[in-house]
Amino acid sequence: MLKKKIFTPGPTQVHPDVLKATISSDAYHRSTEFRQFHSALVQKLKSIFLTDQNLKILTTSGTGGLEAAVINFCKPGDKVLFIDQGRFGARWGAIAKAHGFNTSRITIPYGSSVRKEDLKKEVLEQANVVLLTHSETSTATLTDIAAITSYVKQNSNAIVIVDAVTSVGAIEFRLDGWNVDVAVSASQKGFMTQPGLAIIAYSNSAKEVMLNNHSKRFFFDLRKETESQKEGLTTWTPAVGLFYGIDKACDIILNEGLENVWGRTREMAEYFRSESIKLGFGIYSKSPTDSLTAITLPDSIPTGVLIKNMKDKHGVQIANGQSELKDKIARFSHMGDLQLTDFKELTKLLKDEFELLRSRK
Repeated sequence: MLKKKIFTPGPTQVHPDVLKATISSDAYHRSTEFRQFHSALVQKLKSIFLTDQNLKILTTSGTGGLEAAVINFCKPGDKVLFIDQGRFGARWGAIAKAHGFNTSRITIPYGSSVRKEDLKKEVLEQANVVLLTHSETSTATLTDIAAITSYVKQNSNAIVIVDAVTSVGAIEFRLDGWNVDVAVSASQKGFMTQPGLAIIAYSNSAKEVMLNNHSKRFFFDLRKETESQKEGLTTWTPAVGLFYGIDKACDIILNEGLENVWGRTREMAEYFRSESIKLGFGIYSKSPTDSLTAITLPDSIPTGVLIKNMKDKHGVQIANGQSELKDKIARFSHMGDLQLTDFKELTKLLKDEFELLRSRK
């Protein structure tokens, strides 16, 4: 019997100790106890983002964190370049446009990732901000953020802002080591915690941009958060339970060892991709991320049928494709509270259900 039931790439399977911590804590968010706890939690999260610079925890979704990044680090009059290689890359552009920024787009075919050759120097030279997606959740595709950031820095003065929602805490990400200016993640992915928190980390040079930025902002004003954090506080009422939950998740990740976590995620991803090919499935992405895998089914079988059968018969939740990819791909998370044994059991169920579907064709 498969014990782990959630294989969606967000929300992911919550670790039971994280769940317990979330519902067991009722501290007053202005108390000395919480101030000390909050300050310690920030340091733990910095250890996972691999930064010695700046980090804030926001009570919002991952998309809220992306919007916070745009309005704090994009200045009035800035030219903002975004890479559209999936629904979340496109979301960067939608957020920037909603706030009136002058945007330009580089479109990459879905299932592929942006390369240095795709970034025209004349386009980069005009950009003040470049918006990237590390692990594109809609297509299960990885971008080489280290290489792209290096190229951007060599050919422009633009700051680099990265959607790292499905990478931090699951696969290798190095804010300082890769010279990333700003990165956003969220609680419900690699941090195996319930949804509701966004984490935004940023460099000291990006902090100067944020402090001197005249863009209009209120709830997501990181200047206010900077002042509050000096006292160990959050500006607004935080989701206290989730703070304690993600704190426990940080302990679990750091006790396992960050590189060991990356290795475990990679092991699950490589195993599942290999077994999927043996079963006759296709791997959708040409540059697959280890955070999740997107498969295609042969014989024009809609992925939604397999997903429904797995849910109805076994209680296993798998994610369908989004928008134009609906029923064309199925997406399986390797993030959250999952181990290799879970994928060995999952693969057996998938094999049985797929063979049954083929026999009915």
